[in-house]
Amino acid sequence: MKILAIDTSSKVCSVAIFEDNTPIIELHNDDEKTHSVKLMPMIDKAFKTTDLTLDDINLLSCCIGPGSFTGVRIGIATIKAFADVKNIYVVGISSLESLAYNVKDISSTSTLICSMIDAKNDNIYCGLYNFSNNICNELVKFAENINISIEKIKEILEKEHFENIVFVGDASAIYKDLLNTSFSSAIFASTENNIQKGSSIAFAGFSKYSQKCYGNSSTLSPIYLKKSQAERTLEEKIEISNMVLEDIEAISPIFNTEFDEFWNINNLKSDFSNSNSTYFVAKLDGEIVGFAGFLKICEEANIMNIVTKVNKRRLGIGSKLLEALILSAKEQNCTSITLEVNEHNKPAITLYEKYDFKRIGLRKKYYNNTDNAILMNLSR
Repeated sequence: MKILAIDTSSKVCSVAIFEDNTPIIELHNDDEKTHSVKLMPMIDKAFKTTDLTLDDINLLSCCIGPGSFTGVRIGIATIKAFADVKNIYVVGISSLESLAYNVKDISSTSTLICSMIDAKNDNIYCGLYNFSNNICNELVKFAENINISIEKIKEILEKEHFENIVFVGDASAIYKDLLNTSFSSAIFASTENNIQKGSSIAFAGFSKYSQKCYGNSSTLSPIYLKKSQAERTLEEKIEISNMVLEDIEAISPIFNTEFDEFWNINNLKSDFSNSNSTYFVAKLDGEIVGFAGFLKICEEANIMNIVTKVNKRRLGIGSKLLEALILSAKEQNCTSITLEVNEHNKPAITLYEKYDFKRIGLRKKYYNNTDNAILMNLSR
């Protein structure tokens, strides 16, 4: 299997072509030109040097962030175009996971790998990983202040009983003295391994493919962790409030065309009227742009739906609704929150995993007697 892998998430633009886990060629460029200028010539050079074409590629592996907002978009757009034109499978790899692959040769089952990318102003992007049977397992990833991050890392290190910890990434070099003081078992990656590489994107891509974690171009979406200023400003305008019957009546005429055909307005009315249900609406400039609710059964909250208006998606509305559900469930003394999600709904799965929901099961042919449902759970 031949893999074309690219990483445009940092100041270094990287392209690699692999045969399974064996490198054929890898190119890097960190000059002053933008990635939009240098990426395509690098890919063209890689193909010409190896006497290969896009027709020879069986898998496209791409970094999906976090990192430079513009850089991540350039890489994803390029891979999506290749995938759609040639009908090639794609795999999206977090830049934090790719850094973990930079040090996989010095890790063991008792080693915690901490990938750290500088997010400026004493903030970092952080991902914690562990390798088992050559498979990279993600424990958690987040964007936080360095001091808060250290406390989170300590909790995981103690809870999982890892013997040592390896730090990798540009932020690990920036905060090396602080990390050395905070962790007695700290090991630091070499300078060359603190940079994201196309080769690691290829390694990770082949591993994901071997685990059948791949899809078409629609499965690729950016991971930012830290939102842009424009997105943060927009989210501040989103208002979450308890749903009232008038809200349902307001969206009834446009429900099937502007929300989600899967949900039926009559089912929503029935769920809303249940005395054990809790429902919220999201409004933007006075317009209802989303709703969500759960049904409380004993001490468990079962999320019934999280629906966003079709033309208002990817604005953070789903996140704010989910946060409201989680907070309300805790206030009602629920010990766990459960939900089902279509196995093909990658954006929703990514959202739930961001809030630490874990996969606990599978319901086969749950949706329209065709698509499987992944069961997920969040416990207190």
